[in-house]
Amino acid sequence: MKKIKILYLFLVSVVLMPSCTDLTEEAFSVIPTDKYYTDKNSVNAAVMRPYEHGHWCGWDGDRWYLQELTADQFVWTQKGKHGWDDGQWVRLHSHTWDNLQGQIYGSWTGPYQGIGYINNTLNDFKTFDFNAIGVTDQEIAAYSAELRALRVWYYTFLIDFFRHVPISEDNLTIKGQSSPQEVFTYMENEIKEILPTLSKEPAIGRFGQASAASLLVRMYLNAKVWIGIDRYSDCATMAQEIIDGKYGAYTIDTDYRGPFQSFYNGRRSPENIFEWPHANNIYDAGWLYDAFHHYKTQYIMDTQSRGTWNGVHLAPSRDLDGNIYDYTLGKPYEKFADGDYRKQNYEIIDKDGNTKGFFLIGPQYEFDHTNGFGYDKSKPVAGAEEWTGQQLVFVDQVGRFSEKPDGRWSEGSHVTTGEENSGVRLAKFGPLSLTAGKYMNNSIAEIRLAEIYYSLAECKYRAGDKAGAAKLLDAVRKRNYPDSEWSKYSYVTNLSKLTDQEFIDELGREFLGERHRRTDLVRWERFSDAWWDKGIDKTDKDYEIFPIPSRALSSNPLLKQTTRGWE
Repeated sequence: MKKIKILYLFLVSVVLMPSCTDLTEEAFSVIPTDKYYTDKNSVNAAVMRPYEHGHWCGWDGDRWYLQELTADQFVWTQKGKHGWDDGQWVRLHSHTWDNLQGQIYGSWTGPYQGIGYINNTLNDFKTFDFNAIGVTDQEIAAYSAELRALRVWYYTFLIDFFRHVPISEDNLTIKGQSSPQEVFTYMENEIKEILPTLSKEPAIGRFGQASAASLLVRMYLNAKVWIGIDRYSDCATMAQEIIDGKYGAYTIDTDYRGPFQSFYNGRRSPENIFEWPHANNIYDAGWLYDAFHHYKTQYIMDTQSRGTWNGVHLAPSRDLDGNIYDYTLGKPYEKFADGDYRKQNYEIIDKDGNTKGFFLIGPQYEFDHTNGFGYDKSKPVAGAEEWTGQQLVFVDQVGRFSEKPDGRWSEGSHVTTGEENSGVRLAKFGPLSLTAGKYMNNSIAEIRLAEIYYSLAECKYRAGDKAGAAKLLDAVRKRNYPDSEWSKYSYVTNLSKLTDQEFIDELGREFLGERHRRTDLVRWERFSDAWWDKGIDKTDKDYEIFPIPSRALSSNPLLKQTTRGWE
């Protein structure tokens, strides 16, 4: 009997036949393996399925929420009648979640779904005769290696979020949890075994040597937190090898926009070690746009009409009186120097669709369709809720300004007291100009060489080599400032500025919105600190590690709660 190939992509269950007496169900969730694998294209499609899921897993919701909305730089505020959503954003921001929280369960199941796709395909590679359809053993070995690397990438979420998780290499055996050390060792051994067989020049959006080696950098950098063992020396060694080109040729992009506009106007950023390639309405960053932006952003950014949510924005830097908060953490917009190119208001600056700036802040105007770029200052964009009929002005504050001095104004500045113009909006990822034909066509960088530079810099800094760390950081940072002003921002020139807090702030600036922040704060032992509308974490539970979700415990009797305080 031929083995059955399980298809995860389509779960169409039944079709009713025309006869009124024949109600036989025709299942479409299974296809015989020899009918599914017919040529090289079908094999490649099977390999690409877990990559497609990986893009969703990393950049469409739950994993991003847990990394960024639990940290100090982003918040999803309630804006009038919108955005309460059963208080889930309040709980993430204030560290009062429980093991029923949907994003926590989603961050358990999402990676395991991807691992399941990979396990299924790897098992097919062991049992089906691919030579018969013109696929060589060498090609299957190459496919297997990159899928094993991708599987380790999925496990980085699981060990980071939960520590004690099952190791699964098949989809038939129910597994209990392994210790963090066992999971870490498994991941490390997998990468070391496949690293020599991976390509130094992989296809776009596929794992190769440098991207797999970068996973080791991430693992070693966080090993002290994940498994209680200092692996900074190993992190430094691996990072230096990547920088030296041992696993492929990559360089720091000289344009501050470059890594986030790869494939824009045919240019690929030399910095992006692993990136998710995009095409509008096929494989894009729609979630990043929808979650971050106002209902009328299509008129500002020259984008496609779609149902944006007006949800996520930068945590406020200023109080209701316009004063900068005195919290050490948070205040992300004000952590950028005024001379930093990135701090500019986002604008399309020519007919080719080139842009400047990473933020939408202040008075908003319509895109200038007459010129094909810039803003038409004669056409202010009006609000749609509290500011209907008045110009939309994004402020680096959260409060019911439209009700001043009455109404809910007196409630102060909280996650629950926002309105439609609350918060600076991140435009770092575009989505670029529809008029210029670039909308949603830029890649999303998953691993950048800048991360490797910063990881090596952190290892040197922790080892007492502040000068070495400064040199590495400056090699990336220089692109963000005019040459005429660089000397006052350079760490090499101003070494005393590079303190623990400055390092944390610099990590926040460079990787803003890139799903790094919670992990960085945990590693620097700052995740429990206070920031805007959040007090110091309670000590009755572990908040740096998420609880094993209740639904996961209910579905697998071999699992147990391993996060302190959540038993």
